[in-house]
Amino acid sequence: MAKTGLTTREVAQLIGIGEATVKRWAEKRVLNSERTVGGHRRFRLEDVARFLRHRTLGAKRRTDGRLRIVTASNPTVLADPAPTAVDLFRALVAGNEHEVAALLISTHLTGASLGAVFDEVLCAAMRRVGDLWYEGELSVDQEHLATRTALNAINLLKVIIDLPESGTRRAICCCTEEDFHELPVHLTEMILESHDWEVVNLGANTPFFALAAALTRHSPELVCVSATILNNLDRAAREYHEFRNTAARSGTTILLGGRGFGTETIRSRFPADYYADNFRDLTVFLAGWSASDWADAAS
Repeated sequence: MAKTGLTTREVAQLIGIGEATVKRWAEKRVLNSERTVGGHRRFRLEDVARFLRHRTLGAKRRTDGRLRIVTASNPTVLADPAPTAVDLFRALVAGNEHEVAALLISTHLTGASLGAVFDEVLCAAMRRVGDLWYEGELSVDQEHLATRTALNAINLLKVIIDLPESGTRRAICCCTEEDFHELPVHLTEMILESHDWEVVNLGANTPFFALAAALTRHSPELVCVSATILNNLDRAAREYHEFRNTAARSGTTILLGGRGFGTETIRSRFPADYYADNFRDLTVFLAGWSASDWADAAS
């Protein structure tokens, strides 16, 4: 059995049930498990994901014969996200990725869109982490652990909700140069994939001149750039305009998001086709793109 197998406790946290129930399901072979050399029960994440997809209310069969969890794209606002965000903050600081994943998954399965889950729960908790680090109440290692825990939990969430393996359109996403806040890029990638996009994720610290070269190499229809901070504004603006000219020649749409692009002064120096203040904005933008596709196909 691979070392990455989940324990009974981790599966219980992930699904939101008691350990005794997990053991009973395993004994009845309702949920597949294997034994380690030492006799300990372990579960593959893929088996847990398959189990959830088959048991979740609202699941329907896809055209390829597989089951996929279907959750509402609305509501875009959670009724009361605060308690979940508080619980998530505690799990992030503790480094408990399975508890974080369980909270995100359970919130999403209640009908909340990914944008709402990210904006009102995960990002709210991570902002608290950042604020406490800035105030000196959390150490650098605690902030790093929380970020890494969030990234690992997102990977678990991606498996559970069964994102499409390949999209019909291609997008590039990245962070600006000297911005190492990679979590927003991974969340952007996940929302794009949930809307049936193939994503080339260039990650953090991507200069605009490198992004211009990536346009030629990957021929995307959309580029999403996130910025928490923007340094060397004059140079960045010059390189951005060269990148924007390249995008215009190739017919590529540019979407900018994040706190770094939040003011009108900055936006005047970095003109784009669309600005997203949060992940719900990104979801609305992508939904509008899909709607225009349907209109074009019908005309």
